[in-house]
Amino acid sequence: MSARGSPVDWRDDEALTAQIRRMDRAQRHQAVFLALRRLQAPLVDIEMPGDWGVDPAAVDSLLRCGAARLDGEPDDAFRQALARLSRAPLFESEVDPELAESFQLEAIGGWLLVGEALGEMSEDQTDGIVLLARAQADHLDGCIDDTLMAVGDEGLRERWLAQAGSHLRAYGLGYFATRNLEVEGRCHEVVLAASAGGDLLASEAGRELLNMCDDYSSEVASALRAFPT
Repeated sequence: MSARGSPVDWRDDEALTAQIRRMDRAQRHQAVFLALRRLQAPLVDIEMPGDWGVDPAAVDSLLRCGAARLDGEPDDAFRQALARLSRAPLFESEVDPELAESFQLEAIGGWLLVGEALGEMSEDQTDGIVLLARAQADHLDGCIDDTLMAVGDEGLRERWLAQAGSHLRAYGLGYFATRNLEVEGRCHEVVLAASAGGDLLASEAGRELLNMCDDYSSEVASALRAFPT
């Protein structure tokens, strides 16, 4: 809680945005990549509706190209992969997604934003994509709270929340939103501390970040699969 006893607003918290302002363009691109990594499991581990016409190979190509260069510079291979995915019938139709499908759409939308930001990746663009991961985590918590059925091991999530650091509990959020902020904070710390021009993902600290993001993302996918339809 804040000094006044009210939860800190995760949408507009100076402590979180200050880290992004300290980053250079390459670091902002890395922060964005890791934010989208936290949304990746629902995109690749849960089957999309057939009428979307999304080729899993196109998704795989996009993710591989997106991870190949994290300097924020224009990248023809990435843009070609994005264009290939964008030719799916999904982009020419209106959809009314179920919960898991909404996560898939938001993840795809995040990659589209990366494509628009290449060569620039401003603070506002970075903040917007990082906020996307936060918002999806908070949305999932809200959906879990609203359902009358148990979704996964709720007791385990409650115990984790009770033991979370006070700086995380100050936001007054549920499990997934709090966990996302924990992983986000660690990602930004490592990104800022990494040597300029180095291959972050090839380092021990970078691999640790990938594992943290993937573990969190897998939990999100598991909750989505367990959610009553």
